Amino acid sequence: MEDQPQDEDLKGLKAHLNNLVEAVVKAVVMANQTQELDDVLMIRDELHRLPDYLMTEVINDVILNLVKIDADLCRWFIIDIFLRDAQAEGKADVAERINLLIADLQRR
Repeated sequence: MEDQPQDEDLKGLKAHLNNLVEAVVKAVVMANQTQELDDVLMIRDELHRLPDYLMTEVINDVILNLVKIDADLCRWFIIDIFLRDAQAEGKADVAERINLLIADLQRR
């Protein structure tokens, strides 16, 4: 019985994370359409305010969702915007991961 509240908490957290991912994806798509750099920088800054473990979870799901919508949009937001200040090696690793995800989705 003690596990039940934890399971409920995890379900609630997952639902909130799914809502956050959906909101981020929609905001990125809209910001790309309007070409408002300030908007995507604000999205990036807000994501960086999350604790690292949550930010990683959210970004992974954002990548997956954006790749399904538009691979170039995904690369632009993740590599050029979200990882703007990251080291080149980190950007290259993420770009390779995105490329592998795209290839995997195309094979399905």
